[in-house]
Amino acid sequence: MKHIITLFVMCVSFASGQTLPETLPTIPTFAFHKNDLEISRTAQPTQYFDKIGPKAGLIGYEDGRFELWVWPWKPLRNFELQFLLGTSTQPILAREVVRTISVTPEVTTITYTYESFTVRENFLIPRNEPGAIILLDVHTTEPLSIIPGFIPVMQPMWPAGVGGQFSYWDDDVHGYVISEGQWRAEFICGSPAGNQMAAPPAHMFADNPLQFRIDVKPGETQGKLIPIIIAGALPDTNTWKMHFDSVKATYTRLWKNAPAYYEECYKYYQNLRHSTVEITSPDRKCDLALEWGKVALDNLMVDNPRLGYGMVAGFGLSGGGERPGFAWFFGGDAFINILSLNSLGMFQQARAALTFTQKWQRQDNYPVRKKNPADPPNDVGKMAHELSQSDGLCDWWNDYHFGYNHADTTPWYIVAMADYVRTSGDIAFLRQSWISVKQAYDWCLSKDSDKDGLMDLKGAGLGALEFGKLVGIYADVYTCGVFVQAIKEMRFMAHLMGDSAMTKQAEAQYGKAQPRMEKLFWLEKEKYYSYGATDHGEQVHEKTPWSGIAMMFGLLDEKRTDQTLEAFNSSDLSTDWGVRSLSNKSKLFDPTNYNYGAVWPFIASFYNTAQFKHHYALAGYQILQANIGHVFDHALGVVPEVFSGDLNEKLGEAYHHQGFSTTGYLLPLIRGLFGLEVDAVQHKIVYEPHFVQWGTVGGIGTESRSPAIVDIQNIHLGADTVRIHAEEETRNQMVSTLTFQGTGPERAQIVYSSVVPMGGTVDSFMVDSDRLNVIRHPPTLRTSQDQHLLPIGITLSPARAQYVSDRLQIWMKPGIELYLTSHDCHTGDPNQNLKFISQKFEGNTITLRIEGMSGASFDMTVGNTADSLIQSVEGASLHNGNIHVVFDPKPQAEFSQKEIRLILK
Repeated sequence: MKHIITLFVMCVSFASGQTLPETLPTIPTFAFHKNDLEISRTAQPTQYFDKIGPKAGLIGYEDGRFELWVWPWKPLRNFELQFLLGTSTQPILAREVVRTISVTPEVTTITYTYESFTVRENFLIPRNEPGAIILLDVHTTEPLSIIPGFIPVMQPMWPAGVGGQFSYWDDDVHGYVISEGQWRAEFICGSPAGNQMAAPPAHMFADNPLQFRIDVKPGETQGKLIPIIIAGALPDTNTWKMHFDSVKATYTRLWKNAPAYYEECYKYYQNLRHSTVEITSPDRKCDLALEWGKVALDNLMVDNPRLGYGMVAGFGLSGGGERPGFAWFFGGDAFINILSLNSLGMFQQARAALTFTQKWQRQDNYPVRKKNPADPPNDVGKMAHELSQSDGLCDWWNDYHFGYNHADTTPWYIVAMADYVRTSGDIAFLRQSWISVKQAYDWCLSKDSDKDGLMDLKGAGLGALEFGKLVGIYADVYTCGVFVQAIKEMRFMAHLMGDSAMTKQAEAQYGKAQPRMEKLFWLEKEKYYSYGATDHGEQVHEKTPWSGIAMMFGLLDEKRTDQTLEAFNSSDLSTDWGVRSLSNKSKLFDPTNYNYGAVWPFIASFYNTAQFKHHYALAGYQILQANIGHVFDHALGVVPEVFSGDLNEKLGEAYHHQGFSTTGYLLPLIRGLFGLEVDAVQHKIVYEPHFVQWGTVGGIGTESRSPAIVDIQNIHLGADTVRIHAEEETRNQMVSTLTFQGTGPERAQIVYSSVVPMGGTVDSFMVDSDRLNVIRHPPTLRTSQDQHLLPIGITLSPARAQYVSDRLQIWMKPGIELYLTSHDCHTGDPNQNLKFISQKFEGNTITLRIEGMSGASFDMTVGNTADSLIQSVEGASLHNGNIHVVFDPKPQAEFSQKEIRLILK
C-alpha cells in the first residue's frame, strides 16, 4: 500500500509544475496560555478526540485523522498528514509516528516525532466562525515536505443528501474549493504555504484523496507557525443565495487572525470556568472532572444557520456516513442536561436550550406541514424528541417518523423548566413560556388512558427503552417518575404565575398519581420497585435502576426506597465502572445490548444522586468515582455513551462524547456528594454534603490536604454570588469551620447540614460569635444509614460593598469514618471490587453489609482513632485502624454478602 501512495505522490508533484514561494507564508509563533486543566498522555491512535465550536466541529482520532463538520455540512473526512524527508519518495504517515496528545478547552495538540523532525499539530475551532484552524509547529534538521490529504464529501447531516459535488484547486488561496451543484454551501481546505499536488476533475470528486504540499527547510519555521485552514460559507439566511467571495474572506480571515481566535477561545473558556460554580476539594481529579464537564456540555450548544441555537446530544465519528454521533437536537437529552447546567450556574445555555425546543412543540400538528394519517388526532403540546440538523435540506417532519416518538420528553420539559426557574430565579422566562408549559402538561394528562392519575405509554410513545421485550408495556417507572415530578413542578410554577386553577389541579393530580405509582411499581416479595407494568396491572419482575428518577426526587416511600437502594447496590446491578441497565441475573441480560444489560453513565444521573440523597454515601461514592474515571480513561474530557455490562470497556456502537453521560457524574457530584441545591426564588441555598473520607477511594483523590478544605465559589443566587469555604481539623476534637460569603443586595438564606461520623457527638457550635450549647439545640438526627447534623439556618447579610461573610463553627468528638483503602478499576477489568450495601448504626453497634468476590480480601480504613473507639469487631479483624475482611472461597468466582459488626466502646 505504501508503494501505491509513493507513486501517486511523485506523479502529482511533477504534474503540478508549481514553483514554491521564496518566503514561506506563516504566522509568528505565539505562546499558548498555561492552563491547569490540561490533560496529557501518550496518544492512543484509535482513541477519539474532538474540538467543537458553535458553528463547526472537528471529530477524529488521537493519531491526527479527522472529519470536519460546519453545521450541518460535512465537507471532508479522513484528513491526515504525511511527511517526506529530503529527496525521499517514501511517505511517513503521521499516524505511524504519533507520540503524545495534550488537551485544553481551547486547543488540542498532537505531537509527531521522527529521527529528524518534530511536528506539533495544534487544533483550534473559532467561537463564531464556520471553520477550523490547524497550526503546525515544525522543527526539522533536513528538508521536510508535509503532505496534508483528505477525502472530499460535501454532504449534509443524515438523513438529507445531495448530488453534483465537485472540487478544484484555487491558486489565489492555495486551497481546494469544495461545493455542490446548487451551491448551497461552499468550503475551502488549504494553506497559504501550500501547493497543489492533485488535479481532480472539476465536475466530480476523484477516487483518490486530495493532497497539497508544504515544503519546509531546516530553520525556516523557527518562531513561526504554518496555518492549515478549513473554512466554510453558507447561504445568506434571507435570500439563501451563496456569495462566492465570502468563503475566501473567511479563509483569509482565519489564517491571518489565528492568534486572535485563539485568544478569544481562551478567554471564553476562562470566563466559563470562573463565572460558574467552581469547586476546590482534596480530590484534584474530582475538581478537574467538574471543569471538563462544563466544557463538554457547553460544546453541545450548536448554532445552526437554518434552525437556530440549541443543544445537541453528543458527537462521534460518522466515517463513511453522515451521522456524527448524536449531533442533532434531542429534546429529552437537553432537558436532562439542563439539570446539570442549572447546578453549575450555566443559565444562559439552559435558557437557550429551552427556548430552542419550544419552537418545535406541536401546535395543531405544527411544525408538520401536512397531515399524516398515522398521527394521533390531537398531539398539541407534545415536545419534539429529535430534530436533524439537516431539516430544510430534507423534509424532516413529514418524511421521517422520529420527531415525536418519545413519551418522556414532554414531562421532562416541565421538570427542566421548573428546575431552571427555581435555580436561576428567571420568573420572567416562565411568564413568557407559561402557555407552552400548560400545553405540555395538558398533553401529559391526555395520556392517562385508564384515568388512574398516571401518564402511561399507550399512544404516547416510547419511554425508557426503545426496543426489545419490555417495550410493549403499559407503563414504566421511569416515565411515570418523570411525570409525577412534573405534576409537583406544575404546582410550583402555577403558584408563581398566580394560576389558582392550575395549582388546585396539580395538587389533586399529585394526590392521585403518587399513591398509584407507589402501588403499581412496588414488588413486595422482591423488596424493590419494578421496571413496569402491563395494561392488565401485571408487574414486570425485572431488576433495573430506572426507579432511580423517582427516588432522586423523593417521590416514593422512604423505607421502600431504602430497601430498593440496598437491593440495587448489589453487584448484579452495580459494577466497578457504573450501573447496569438490567440485572445480570435476568434471562434478558446481554452485556453488549444497549437496553438490556449495558452500563449507562446516564442512568447514574438519577440513581447515583438518589444514593446520596438517601444517605447511602459509601455506595454512592463508589458509583460516582467510577463515572468520573471515564472522563480520563477513554477520550480525554468527555464520557462515552455506553459500556459493556461485563467489562470496563466502551461498546463499539457507543459514541464517545455523549452529553447525558457527562450529566451522569455532574448531577450526583453537585447535588449528591456536595449536596448543593439553589433556590433563587426563595433566595436560599441548601448545603448538605455527604462526604466520605477524602483522597482514598478508587485512587481518585491523590492530593490530600490537612486540614481538609472544600471551597465552592460562584454560586449564583439571583443577583447575588455566594461562596462556601469549609475547613476541618481533627485532633482530640473535630472542629469544622464554614465561612459563607456573599455579594449582592439581598439577604441570602443558607441551610447547612452534614454527616456526623458514626459514634461521634456534637459538643457545640457557633454562628458568628454566638456559641450555642447543644442541650438547647439537639444537633443530630439518625437516618437509616448515618447520622446528620440537624439543619442550621444562617442569614447572610446584604453586601454593601465587597463580600460580607458569616462563620459557622462546629465542635465534635470524633467518630467512625469508613472507606476503602483501594478500589482500582482499569479499562478492560471485570466487576470484582467490594460493594457497600448498607450500614446501620443502632445503640453502640455499627452493622456493615458488604459484598465481595469469593476468596477475595479487602481492607477498609476506619480512621486513626478506630482502636480507641472500637471495642470489638465481628466478621473481620481490626489492626492499626484497618478492618481486614476475607470472603469465603467457593468453587466458582461469584459475589456473596457478608455482615460485619463494629461494637463501639
